[in-house]
Amino acid sequence: MRLIETIGRWFDDRLQIAAVVRENAMHPVPRETASWAYVFGSAALTVFILQLVTGVMLAFVYVPSASEAWNSLQILNHGVTLGWFIRALHGWGSNFMVAIVLIHMVQVFLFGAYKYPRELTWIVGVFLLLVTLGMALN
Repeated sequence: MRLIETIGRWFDDRLQIAAVVRENAMHPVPRETASWAYVFGSAALTVFILQLVTGVMLAFVYVPSASEAWNSLQILNHGVTLGWFIRALHGWGSNFMVAIVLIHMVQVFLFGAYKYPRELTWIVGVFLLLVTLGMALN
């Protein structure tokens, strides 16, 4: 435990974010505002992490060339343990990512959460939505 505290202090001396993280983590959330309508942002983050992990795993096997792509897919589907599952998880995850991010953006718009002081967060979110849609078309 002492090692973790030492490492944590080392990072905090350089980044100085512990106070901000502590303030946000300890911020009370009223019961009437905490509902299932607020899960889409966290769900989008979860699916993004899933896409990142499965994409890295697929990158170890897949060869993106015209002569080797089919062979690498055959190896992935039949030769790698649960390779077919990782590939399907990544493919379906792309669809879920687009759906969840769109739902989240509509919810933020309808709830008016894009207004002051969150304009910059909204602009970054719109940019991330466009990036997500661009990646999904690939």
